[in-house]
Amino acid sequence: MVIKSFKLASALIAVCVIISVAKAGVSGNIAIQSDYVWRGYSQNLEDPSVQGGFDYEDASGFYAGVWGASVDFGGAESTEGDIYLGFANETEGGFSYDVGIIEYTYHGGSGASDSNFTEYYVGGGVAGFSLTYSFGDEFGDNIEVGYSYDFEEQGISVGAAYGDYDDAWTYWTIGVSGEIEGIGWDFSYWDTDLDDDPMGDGRLVFTISKSL
Repeated sequence: MVIKSFKLASALIAVCVIISVAKAGVSGNIAIQSDYVWRGYSQNLEDPSVQGGFDYEDASGFYAGVWGASVDFGGAESTEGDIYLGFANETEGGFSYDVGIIEYTYHGGSGASDSNFTEYYVGGGVAGFSLTYSFGDEFGDNIEVGYSYDFEEQGISVGAAYGDYDDAWTYWTIGVSGEIEGIGWDFSYWDTDLDDDPMGDGRLVFTISKSL
């Protein structure tokens, strides 16, 4: 399909940009999470997940990156690899916006690639409030509203979000994050309305991270 070919071409462009640009525009990150939770749902059978990636961004607002994480869906251990690109900026009036595309890919487990999918997203924010709409061909749309506030003197941030994943389930989270001696930390509580699925039960997730 032409649309699918465009998605793959866009993903490859993102990788090429990251490889070819000067090192000054590239940053990296590594993290360990007590559980990799995506939209309130455990992606690693409630076990710790190792994650990391590289990003490129320039003054225009263009960005591209790759990111990976260990995942486990019902005993099918594999690796998630995401490729994305987009454009984000902020107006003089303080309104921020972000539009882009992300390709989720899975590797290593039997039939892992059958779970690959693509999403487009558009978001905006002002005065700490945000709204993001994600949509794609393979799965349902997602809409998420959030709020965050920085306590600059204490060096910590608090935030909360609520999302609706195409009426399949709703989720919410609240958390606090900061940095100590160059090591980032985050405590977040997640929950969903999936009462019959333990992977969607409420849980506290702890993350430690390091920018490279």
